[in-house]
Amino acid sequence: MSTGQGIVMHRLEKAILTADRWLGALLDAAVVALAGLLLLLLNWAVLARFILNDSVSWGEELPAQLLAMLTFIGAAYLTRTNEHLGFDAVLRVMPRGLQRLVTALNLILMGAFGALLAWYGGIAAASFGARSLISVDAPMVLFRGAMPLGGALIALFCAVRLVAIATGRIDPMDLLPESDA
Repeated sequence: MSTGQGIVMHRLEKAILTADRWLGALLDAAVVALAGLLLLLLNWAVLARFILNDSVSWGEELPAQLLAMLTFIGAAYLTRTNEHLGFDAVLRVMPRGLQRLVTALNLILMGAFGALLAWYGGIAAASFGARSLISVDAPMVLFRGAMPLGGALIALFCAVRLVAIATGRIDPMDLLPESDA
């Protein structure tokens, strides 16, 4: 690799790491905000119904939509933080070469799932058009858009990690969640 190519690669790697930090911070904030809002709305709905004896119209619909959003954004968050469901005990006992191969195959499968989720989730979200939730005047596409967004983020995270695994920039063990040991 020439010096010019090395400089370009270093700048690209630095840009990817910076984007990853910002995206990680944004995902952290989104997950905390969605979970916090869900907690507040559910508690208010219970308080209004059982203490104030005045049920809110959005008590079921809005929290259900927020939970769906949290599911897809949370899946992307868990993919980024390597806390998604996996069988890391099996990977830990494999030889290094096999670890790299299995991790790469796993990233390809997860990335393909994320891409399909983004594609078909986008089609599903677009099908809601200008429809709004029944109980509040909020567009359904706002809530349904979390599916393609989460899928696209999963695909992006997997693609970046696949390149890093393939080029040897990261070790497969770096992608495992922290152990209790």
